[in-house]
Amino acid sequence: MRRALLSSVAMFATLLPLQASAADVSEAGAREIVDKLTYYLPKDIVDTGFLKVTAGTNRYELSIDIQPLLRDVDKTKFSITGLKPFVQYLTPQDDGLWKLESSDRLNVSGQIDADGKKTSFTYIIDKIEGSALFDPALMFTRSADVKFENLKVTTETGPARVEATMQSYSGTTTTSNINGGVVDLVSVMSGAGLNETITDPASGEVNITVASMDGRAQMDRVGIVALRDLIVFGLNKWKAKVDKLTPEDSIKLKALIKANVPFVDNLVEDIQFHDVKVKAQGLEGGFDQLGYKFDFNGIKANTRAGFEVNVENPRVPMGILPPGTEAAVPQTASMGVAVTGLNLEGVASYLVEHADFTKSEPLTPEQSTELGRIVLPGGMMNIEFYNVAAKSAVYDLSLSGTMKVNPDNSDKPVADVTITAKDLDKTVKYLQDNSKTVPEFGQASFMVLMMKGFGEASPDGSMVWNVKLDEAGKVLINGREMPQ
Repeated sequence: MRRALLSSVAMFATLLPLQASAADVSEAGAREIVDKLTYYLPKDIVDTGFLKVTAGTNRYELSIDIQPLLRDVDKTKFSITGLKPFVQYLTPQDDGLWKLESSDRLNVSGQIDADGKKTSFTYIIDKIEGSALFDPALMFTRSADVKFENLKVTTETGPARVEATMQSYSGTTTTSNINGGVVDLVSVMSGAGLNETITDPASGEVNITVASMDGRAQMDRVGIVALRDLIVFGLNKWKAKVDKLTPEDSIKLKALIKANVPFVDNLVEDIQFHDVKVKAQGLEGGFDQLGYKFDFNGIKANTRAGFEVNVENPRVPMGILPPGTEAAVPQTASMGVAVTGLNLEGVASYLVEHADFTKSEPLTPEQSTELGRIVLPGGMMNIEFYNVAAKSAVYDLSLSGTMKVNPDNSDKPVADVTITAKDLDKTVKYLQDNSKTVPEFGQASFMVLMMKGFGEASPDGSMVWNVKLDEAGKVLINGREMPQ
């Protein structure tokens, strides 16, 4: 979603001045659209005529043909067949919005010769459908939908081959709560029938399948217009081939940086893959569900960025585990790690106050050092552990806590972590019952019993260990100091 946001803002920025109604469709309007869409492109590329806009009765037909851009390419190094113009339709609405529509397909193949290695490729999409409502006042889409059917990508380099297919993919993005160039964005996506096969004589064949995937991304109060202005500033300087900013440019850039704070109040992206299977060297494993979640609270004085992974019912290949030890595999597991307390707002403020963008090095070495001090208040990186858990029929463990690490002296972390275990007696019995099959389980059961002696019982019967570690290496478990 973040990559799509940046590319969309950059593209729609070129359409910013367009204001039209259905009655305004004309050849002059078509020329204006071409001029705006090609404004940042070099003249020799524009002159190929790869982009054409034709005025119809009540809408424009936009055609993008890549073939003219490849006329001067060395065909012994790169060749491609199947390219045809990609067509979109732009319809100005009476309320000032623009409706964008496309319906197409892709079937191209070719060959690349790089460093004496030839790679052949094929890209196929049986059906491509897209629609959107673009708001010139907002410089972004009010809504956008995209659908793909039967995607296939293959590459071959010598005997090595990669083939990836996907039955379908769809995504919808909506914009709401528009106020002064700040909006809320929500994207929902889903896909089905993912399959990738990697064949290499040296390592054998690997096959990965995913029955389906779904995801949701949300950005609250994201500064679309401020981001667009920053991108346009950079594009304008690139087009003008500016090697050095003027004092006035530096002042404007600082204002744009300031306008992009905090950029977003909350960003969350959550993607889940269902029924994942992996086959390799005669073995098969997988997961009922595998996913990740990313969250970010913006450029603030107390920025937090977190990343979490989760699995459900992992399937271990047959024959890997000793008989009777299958219960050692968790039914569910998750792990979240976040970096917290970053003063990104302070970094932006310091750049605005001290950076000299008219110079090739905007900051002096001393200022760069100060910037590093600002981003990590107290000189420590704060790490948070959350949703760390593993559960099976014979154990139920969870962990939460924090750690502080000095980047210049990472060997002496400071930690405060709480571990909770439920049904610990069941865990000990399982380890003891399987100690003959797995001798290491006998030692593990002894360690668990020893740790139980340091734990504190909760009202629900679970055992809790609060573990603290200081810079001197001293360890406290539930307040009791451990020998070093």
